[in-house]
Amino acid sequence: MSDTPIAVLQKAADLDLKLGFKPPDTLTMEAAKRRPRAFAQILPDYKPRLLALLRLPFCMVFSQILGETIFLCEDEHTKTALVEAGADEWRIYTCEELRLLIEQHCRKPITAAELLQIHRARRVFNARIGG
Repeated sequence: MSDTPIAVLQKAADLDLKLGFKPPDTLTMEAAKRRPRAFAQILPDYKPRLLALLRLPFCMVFSQILGETIFLCEDEHTKTALVEAGADEWRIYTCEELRLLIEQHCRKPITAAELLQIHRARRVFNARIGG
């Protein structure tokens, strides 16, 4: 497994686990099924970085249209922290970028193909959505 907190979160999602925190410093794990022992054993190594990450205003979702996991976050500070935690910058959309996409969609609906094209352009050009 990669040594990034984002990789651990992704692995948890793949295992149908939900990681969270209970103040002040308790890492929680909810399992739909039985907890995989091997995964639970690696969590202490990542606990401080996971706790810091889980306190940030973001969500991680799998997009059926894009065919991959993306991150929706509140601001540039959170985006920077997600990148430092191992997320690819082009997979992260800030509230401002989402606002601009929604405004455009209200003017002229964005098709699934166009959304995929926008996402691919972000990856290829390491671009962001701006007004």
